[in-house]
Amino acid sequence: MDNKTHSPQLEKLISDLALDFAPMVKEIESGIKTTQNNYGRYMGLISSLAKGNKGHANLFALALIRAGANAQGVQSAMQFV
Repeated sequence: MDNKTHSPQLEKLISDLALDFAPMVKEIESGIKTTQNNYGRYMGLISSLAKGNKGHANLFALALIRAGANAQGVQSAMQFV
């Protein structure tokens, strides 16, 4: 996952995905934590969406963080995706 400046098109995609992910993030963050920083839930979500594509996983991770996901939890999840 990188925090480089992205093209306007990629920024729009990340923002649009963040809007779509916001309800899921809210549910995850307000629920009972079964793993530190909810990394387990984020790992499952990113894995199911990315289907093994690391580039897509990075994109989804950035969008999740922008949607309010615990950044440390998402970064931990990315170590296993």
